[in-house]
Amino acid sequence: MKKEYLNSKKGLPSEVKKTIIIVVVAAVLLAFMYFLTNLILSKDVTDEERVTENAIQYDEILAGESFNQDGEYYVIYYDSSDSYSSISSLISSYQLNSTDTKLYSVDLANGMNKKYITDGDVVTTNASSLKVKDTTLLKFENGKVTDTITDITEITNFLNS
Repeated sequence: MKKEYLNSKKGLPSEVKKTIIIVVVAAVLLAFMYFLTNLILSKDVTDEERVTENAIQYDEILAGESFNQDGEYYVIYYDSSDSYSSISSLISSYQLNSTDTKLYSVDLANGMNKKYITDGDVVTTNASSLKVKDTTLLKFENGKVTDTITDITEITNFLNS
């Protein structure tokens, strides 16, 4: 009697049950991934995040370009890798706050500017013979140097004014 009960049992074979379970689990996972992807991609993005424009900054130049600017302007030569120097922050605040005379900065830590560094005398006759010490401020008028300041105290006072 037990044999008949087992043979007459109405139900699905175990292989079919396993296959159905696998298909249902796979369908649930695919649906979850679909909704998760839609949620991530349809996230509200502000206009600032969508459009990013590249801004060209004109305040930092190479040492060779010092003589190429127009009008009256200052160029400060400094080493940004000097962690003890506060010149970088003074330059930034001068450039943000001052509208009188333009200040350009030349980072002597940049490899392109290394050839302009000297331990001797400062030479400011033209771009090809330019030699400056670390933390030098030059005043230009129409591409010609009219004033040279190498004293750090004077440079700091100028940038603070």
